[in-house]
Amino acid sequence: MTRRNDSFKGDFSEHRMTNAELINSRRVINGVDDGLMQVSPLKHPWAREIYKNMQRNNWVAEEVSFQKDKEQWEAGELNEQEKAAFMRALAFASNLDGLLVNSLSEVIKPHITSPEISLALSRQIYEETLHVDSYSVMIEAVGFEPEEVYGLYRRDKGLYYKNKRVLESMYKIAIPGFTTESVENSKLFLEACTTNYIFEGIFFYSAFLIFLNFGRHNKMPGSKEMIQFINRDEDLHVMLFVKIINTIKEEAPELWTPEVRATFRKNIMDAIEMEIDWGISCIGDGILGLTPQTIRQYLEFIGDIRLQAIGLEKAYNSSNPYLWLDELTQGNMIEVNFFEGTVREYQSGSLEW
Repeated sequence: MTRRNDSFKGDFSEHRMTNAELINSRRVINGVDDGLMQVSPLKHPWAREIYKNMQRNNWVAEEVSFQKDKEQWEAGELNEQEKAAFMRALAFASNLDGLLVNSLSEVIKPHITSPEISLALSRQIYEETLHVDSYSVMIEAVGFEPEEVYGLYRRDKGLYYKNKRVLESMYKIAIPGFTTESVENSKLFLEACTTNYIFEGIFFYSAFLIFLNFGRHNKMPGSKEMIQFINRDEDLHVMLFVKIINTIKEEAPELWTPEVRATFRKNIMDAIEMEIDWGISCIGDGILGLTPQTIRQYLEFIGDIRLQAIGLEKAYNSSNPYLWLDELTQGNMIEVNFFEGTVREYQSGSLEW
């Protein structure tokens, strides 16, 4: 099977693949890749479109003022349950973004053979590092002790086991010599992509909900604003992995077996239950209109969207109990409507598909 950089093996020859043949042989994984990152013409134009949207979302943490947050926290405007929920949400969100940097760079991107998808993943890695930096800025600006946030998993049993579960699932294929050249290993890689999809599309959502709900009640407004920036990035990250997963299925339909579908559906449903337990543990009996019942309903609603987006049957038939979220997220936090729009035309040369 032709793999990355095979174009430069051996001595020079004028009879190697033409440019059109090279582009037409591209795949998300296990495709021809000369290593030169040629992204015009494109085999996967949706990746370039997502990359360009990522660029248009440019922001930095210093754009956000946390002065009001600091004043509210120090003045005791949050009760003890609200403070506990805020700190647990901040601790896990800051932990997860750091884990995602490593997952994308070490587990996912090395096996991608489409340069335009690699371009989008590189931008995503940058954005995850931006999020890591942004949480650091928040911690410093509000005046939290870094150990209180980053080290909470060492004192909080629920957070410890959530981080442990994330790490175990993240590095399932991070073993020496792993390649995607066999069908079974390609299935494992597809599962790793679904794991990343779960991280981006499920595990942030109770934390985002908590931060945005504080802002809705005029509490911790700087934190709410920064989460709006981060959420906008994550929305595109989810879209990227929906397209990666679905395109791998199209290019290698032999991977999408009933057993694989059952495994992925179970993984997503298990993650929803884990996120429900975590979200409920953060809010206790309820804070500021968030209740255990509506947390469950909301995350089940998210679960059905995530299942259906990659071609799996919905499981919950729950509706969204937090319609106010659309006002804070421009309708993009939970509704994936990006691909209903018109994708701009890119040069396609003499490609054949």
